[in-house]
Amino acid sequence: MRRVTVKTPGTCGEYIQGWFEDNPCLVSCPIDRYSTIIIKEGPGNCKSLKPKTAKMVAEICRRYEIARREIDHLHFSMETEIPLEKGMASSTADIAGMAAGLSHFFDLRLTPGEIGALCVSIEPSDNLMFPKLNLFNHINGKILKSFKGSIESEILIIDFHGGIDTLSFNESQDDYTKKDLESFAEIVYQFEQGINEKNLKYVGEACTRSAFLNQGRLQKPYLELLTAMSQNYGGLGTIIGHSGTVIGIMYQEKDFQGNEFLKDLRKYIPVTAYADIYQNHLIPGGIKVTIERN
Repeated sequence: MRRVTVKTPGTCGEYIQGWFEDNPCLVSCPIDRYSTIIIKEGPGNCKSLKPKTAKMVAEICRRYEIARREIDHLHFSMETEIPLEKGMASSTADIAGMAAGLSHFFDLRLTPGEIGALCVSIEPSDNLMFPKLNLFNHINGKILKSFKGSIESEILIIDFHGGIDTLSFNESQDDYTKKDLESFAEIVYQFEQGINEKNLKYVGEACTRSAFLNQGRLQKPYLELLTAMSQNYGGLGTIIGHSGTVIGIMYQEKDFQGNEFLKDLRKYIPVTAYADIYQNHLIPGGIKVTIERN
């Protein structure tokens, strides 16, 4: 009996997001908060899956000619640590994880790029399935630029109340001005420079610029205040859910005055404004799969 376990990271939104060379695009910001899926032989329960995840199952069956009776003999278990509708890639983590799990169960040998293409066929998706950073067209799945390096540091995430429908948000994002396009090209260059030089300060500055560029599309009331506080207490930059409600402060533990930051946060932002505060790590992307055979 086979048992496939899949762990897919969520995100604190995106390091950067905008339009580049006539393409909508993003670089996801993976964190150590996971969606977990277990696939094993047993009483079939596909009908109980979330609608988007069920769509992924159906799409893989269609594309790779897997008989429906094969799926009817599989039992799926799903649980997640990723808050929903916050811009933390909860949907992408679920559907990408399902694609990776079925790939291993049926030996389809899907690449991260193929999983990304499957995900965007269902909805605009983050690129957390890739183990290395890239600039990703979240509508058609095309990789616009690959980056040589990774980002690993700490992040403090403020989960503000409310929720965003990612699909509706992305349908409205075609109104970038020439100035916006020029600004985002500079952001991509600065982000890439930071990655190449292993300079987290440059990376953080690029993320902050992208966050403020997004204010014209989805206003975050406390972004300016939190960015100023981050700068005052040694943070590296502000990372947001461009289509969500979360704001994260990127930092290195040795340089960040975390207690003072939190005191000011609680002083200047009403506790009724946010649902929770999370402490996480920024990690490389990629989906982890383990297979057991009894």
